[in-house]
Amino acid sequence: MKNQESGIALNWNYVICSIVVLALLTLLVLYMPNMRAVDENILHSIRLALSPYPSYIPVFISEFGLANHMFWPQLTAVCVLVSHKHYMKSALLVGAVWLTYFLKGVLKDFVCRPRPENVCSGFSFPSGHSSVTMCFYGILIYLVLRYVHESFWRYFLVTLFSVWIFLVGLSRMWLGAHFLSDVIAGMFLGFLVVNLYIIITKSISR
Repeated sequence: MKNQESGIALNWNYVICSIVVLALLTLLVLYMPNMRAVDENILHSIRLALSPYPSYIPVFISEFGLANHMFWPQLTAVCVLVSHKHYMKSALLVGAVWLTYFLKGVLKDFVCRPRPENVCSGFSFPSGHSSVTMCFYGILIYLVLRYVHESFWRYFLVTLFSVWIFLVGLSRMWLGAHFLSDVIAGMFLGFLVVNLYIIITKSISR
């Protein structure tokens, strides 16, 4: 019980840290005059470094951050959880993903930051692809570490999901749809919801 309580306390610390980072990035974007110039220079360097590679790579990766393409991974995860009788965890997983969609929408409309390039509609801060991907696959990483006991599959799945989170964030900058600060903010927003999910599931299973 003490270990579980200390684990929940750690998750609350992660929630607080995520909120602080999100607040700081939001303030920088809103009130630091040269923040956009800094972001544009970083984005230019990233895109220049990736320019030799085919453009269909980031397009393919980025597609999987869209709501319609997130349906099948969510359905698969829910089916696996339900088959192991983790009904509450499966429902909370779907709820966490849609909470992330809602929160990133609220932040986008609050900050109203224009995108680096006119490659798609909507505002730029934070990156919705990065936030939802971090939330969904971050929760899967937690579930794998908790329930998968075979070493090979633990390492394989955790590595796969971690690399995918990174690649989705990178693809958004590669396409010129987001600045680095947008992607970082999105990842911390997703990480915040991941830890809320862990706190709730741990509290329920006490």
